[in-house]
Amino acid sequence: MTAQLAVEGGEPVRRTPFPRWPVLYEEDIAAAVEVLHSGHLTSLTGGVVAEFEAEFARYHDVRRALATSSGTTAIHLALAAADVGPGDEVIVPAHTFIASATPVMHQRATPIFADVDADTFNLLPSAVEAAVTPRTKAIIVVHLNGHPAPMDELAAVAERHRVALIEDAAQAHGALYQGRKVGTIGRMGCFSFWEDKIITSGGEGGAVITDDDALAQRLARLRSHGEGPLEGERLYYHLELGYNYRLAAVQAAVGLAQLRRLDEYLEARRRNAVYLSERLRALREVQPPLVTEGCVHSYYKYICKLHTDLITVSIDRFVAAVTAEGVPCSRRYPTPLPQQPVFRNAGHGRGSYPNAEVLAGQLFLLQVHPTVQQRDLDDVAAAIEKVAAAYRKA
Repeated sequence: MTAQLAVEGGEPVRRTPFPRWPVLYEEDIAAAVEVLHSGHLTSLTGGVVAEFEAEFARYHDVRRALATSSGTTAIHLALAAADVGPGDEVIVPAHTFIASATPVMHQRATPIFADVDADTFNLLPSAVEAAVTPRTKAIIVVHLNGHPAPMDELAAVAERHRVALIEDAAQAHGALYQGRKVGTIGRMGCFSFWEDKIITSGGEGGAVITDDDALAQRLARLRSHGEGPLEGERLYYHLELGYNYRLAAVQAAVGLAQLRRLDEYLEARRRNAVYLSERLRALREVQPPLVTEGCVHSYYKYICKLHTDLITVSIDRFVAAVTAEGVPCSRRYPTPLPQQPVFRNAGHGRGSYPNAEVLAGQLFLLQVHPTVQQRDLDDVAAAIEKVAAAYRKA
């Protein structure tokens, strides 16, 4: 006989609050305060943004990193620097966060959706190949949830059709593909430092990395009102249409302190993920995250697949029941991008994306961030086990 679910009036597995994330430490706060006291609050008047860029580039073993105001603006700058514009098409995953695709529309280009793998949730190279047309200008490949996409195959597609390969690594800091850090394989790699990312720059922030010096100069110019030259005395001379997508100095200071703990954070996330997967692997109803051979996951989010054919309730009910047990749980991208009104109403997204459509009704999210301890993961596993047993088909 199974225990009564908390959602039905039973005793929950856990009553204590779950460990929060992010956590900013004294060194993060002190770094921000030091910048505030300095009065040099921007990349144009102080040096901390350049210092953060240099360390982020060094971490990835690339020539240049350009800090931006968000991960979304990083992608937008990358598209603009790749000369994506009206009449062009950019291939993006049908299952991802919306900011992987909306910058395409901001460039007045057309997002072309491609289906994703049913187990890693990343772009299917065969679907990308099928989506290429003479108008294709770029492919945005997302390393979703922290699992690297199949870069060898995708790079081959991009090279064969002579299109730019842009990596969206917003959720995958420190993830490895065949020994290489994600973001370093395509023409440009884009990152986010939003509030709950693997590292944060204090709420918002992003970066573009590249080994192409000329491209880096273009990115820097576009980031700051199209102004140039950017060295020496400021001439207020604007060479092209640009944006104000700069990162503030106080954000860079926080990001710099966080960056120095990135490997420590990744070790904790991976340790937590391995432990939780070991606990959940015996359940037929739940598939823990899979990791493809040659890949090292960074576990920004721990995403499980619910085998809905083996339970008696919808995923909404399952997630609500787990949450009621005192464990944070939520659905993961329940509406595929082609079905989002912003794309559908603009005439984009026609077609069939079977894996993305099925995954929308199967995936749920659990937390494995660095402040989570083994005892917390035991509660997570106990809650999943309890709910799965209660709703298991006979």
